[in-house]
Amino acid sequence: MSITHTKTDLSNELRFLITCCQTEPNKEDINFIQNSLINMDQQLLTTMAISHGILPLIYKTIKEFNIKHEILPAFKQQYLNIASRNMLMSAELIRIMKLLDENNIEALAFKGPALSQMAYGDITLRQYVDLDVLVKEEDIYKIDTLLKGRGYQRVIKLTDYQKKLWLKFKHDLGLYHPKNNIHFEMHWSLLDEDYPIQMDQNTLWENPKTVKINQQEIKTFPNEALLLYLCIHGSTHLWERIEWIKDIDLLTRTQEIDWEIITKEAVSSNVETILYLGIYLAHTLFSTKLPSKISERIYHDNKLPVLSDYIFKSWQGDIPNNISGTLQRTLAYLRLFPDTKTRLSYLHKITLKPTLNEYSVIDLPKGLYWFYYLVRPYLLIKKYVSKE
Repeated sequence: MSITHTKTDLSNELRFLITCCQTEPNKEDINFIQNSLINMDQQLLTTMAISHGILPLIYKTIKEFNIKHEILPAFKQQYLNIASRNMLMSAELIRIMKLLDENNIEALAFKGPALSQMAYGDITLRQYVDLDVLVKEEDIYKIDTLLKGRGYQRVIKLTDYQKKLWLKFKHDLGLYHPKNNIHFEMHWSLLDEDYPIQMDQNTLWENPKTVKINQQEIKTFPNEALLLYLCIHGSTHLWERIEWIKDIDLLTRTQEIDWEIITKEAVSSNVETILYLGIYLAHTLFSTKLPSKISERIYHDNKLPVLSDYIFKSWQGDIPNNISGTLQRTLAYLRLFPDTKTRLSYLHKITLKPTLNEYSVIDLPKGLYWFYYLVRPYLLIKKYVSKE
């Protein structure tokens, strides 16, 4: 079952992009691709493919079916740009992982080249903009020093006190290399410390997996932990990109998944809806094959169709960029959480918790840091009132 059969309410452009991403397209899919491309806005299609992170897959499909169209050269050039960039970033990831290993620093690469190689079997078929590596919190400053020696700079500029709070409550720190334009994100946690749900990271370090990139072995997450993380990551962004759903589809197709392990972890971490939403979307759009027990669970969760409808509307720009749209988005987020406690915790985080935006507006001394909790709601109200 493909998208052309199940979600005809989507725009032709979205249906085209999703159909091009089918792992096993049928005759109807191929006919739809060939016939619909003729009447589509080329610039819009290119922009959408890039924004959803799937241009390499679209180009591969059009080329594979030998579709002759004037859009092909534009897609080819974009693909070559992405492929070149991906190879540069993959080589840099290998160098950084080797540098960390030489300095006895444990690290696990995830997303980016590692995920591209694992799920897609090709580092050029997935779009990524930075390198993500999980490290131990005690190694943050050591890594910072090592990478500064390689020409990297911190992305954010904070005072000493703001830096201390950032490291306490946030989960990553971005570094940037101005010469080769590469962003490196070191994560000491996968989610902010005050996010309503958390993922057990002990299993990541206890049983890491290796993936071979350019004949070099790189440590990464175990399959089950990676799948769970991808579902959590996608949900924290309400699945803004089709690419994230395709990641789940291909990971389950190419890797052995112990579904008992992942469902137990989802229960213990209170992320059942989050896990099943990712799987539901992959199955709906890409006919991802699932065990019968998993299929039964996702089709008995009545929140999943409501959440997926919101996601599809957001892709089409049907969610207004005002207070009404913000309310719809917040309600969608709240449906992800299992109980009132976690929902209230999330609301506190987004309405009162100071962010980098508040730090940049005003630099408060340590004794007045509590004032940021008043600045945050003020700026939010100002932001959304101005949109009305």
